[in-house]
Amino acid sequence: MKSFLEFKTVSVSISGDYYQIMFDDGLYAEGGPYFLIQGESEFEDDGICYFESHIENLTGHYIPKSASLSTNTLHISYGEKQPQDVEIRFGLHETDFHELASALMEIIPETRIER
Repeated sequence: MKSFLEFKTVSVSISGDYYQIMFDDGLYAEGGPYFLIQGESEFEDDGICYFESHIENLTGHYIPKSASLSTNTLHISYGEKQPQDVEIRFGLHETDFHELASALMEIIPETRIER
């Protein structure tokens, strides 16, 4: 199933070996639409990432199949029993592209970066 999402901003949080990327419109605290990717590089977890969204069927722990990042678009595929194919368009207001690309590659090392 293919999902198309669009957000105004993306933010990156790094704490030690813990990485989080949050796409939202600045309304997350109020229950607005969002898409979250979390990963940890400290423990052997077989590449499992946590995905969370306001769309319930996009949420869960999965091994990503593929990811590609361009200046304002992330395309990511994950899931086995119910494969998800998500395209996210976003603005880069407070997070620069290099920071986003670096964090994404820590979470999903096979990420293809396109400029």
